[in-house]
Amino acid sequence: MRNPFRRISTTAGIVGVMLLAMSQTSAIAVPERSAPPPAPVPTPAPAGGEASSRNSGSPENGRAPSAVCFFQTMGDYVHISGSAFEASGHGWWINGNCNATLAIVTVQLQQYYADGTWRNAGTAGSATVRSGGGAGNRATGRAACANGSLTGWRSVVDVDLVGLADDPGKLFTPGQNIYCRR
Repeated sequence: MRNPFRRISTTAGIVGVMLLAMSQTSAIAVPERSAPPPAPVPTPAPAGGEASSRNSGSPENGRAPSAVCFFQTMGDYVHISGSAFEASGHGWWINGNCNATLAIVTVQLQQYYADGTWRNAGTAGSATVRSGGGAGNRATGRAACANGSLTGWRSVVDVDLVGLADDPGKLFTPGQNIYCRR
């Protein structure tokens, strides 16, 4: 079988890998020029390996639109856990002006496959947490590594405000290549 990858370089001297063709659908590293994730596309990640998206919520009792509130869905890049040989990703929320003190945060990890799709992997993590993040105030999704092959990972973070209806938007963190394959 011929090598399905071709080495490419840019004028900036960056070397990457581009997928040419592949008949299998095994998990692989995310190619440098992979297709973008389905909408909504997250805002660019701020420094520190985090991504975020803006969301809104409104009271379930049908008050006027002026009662709409805003919050941010946050997530870090999928990484190898420091305590076990597994992929790990965290999600949390930051309150803008919502009359809510708690939210149910769910984090589902996804692995990238040769057919260009992202597929759920591992166990989704869910936690009811206060705004702000940090240890003990976030949800964690996990997926055990079967081996140390370079593979593309991302997470999908959903925040549901407790006591308020909110938009269905989810955060898709940018794909990361880590040495963990499920």
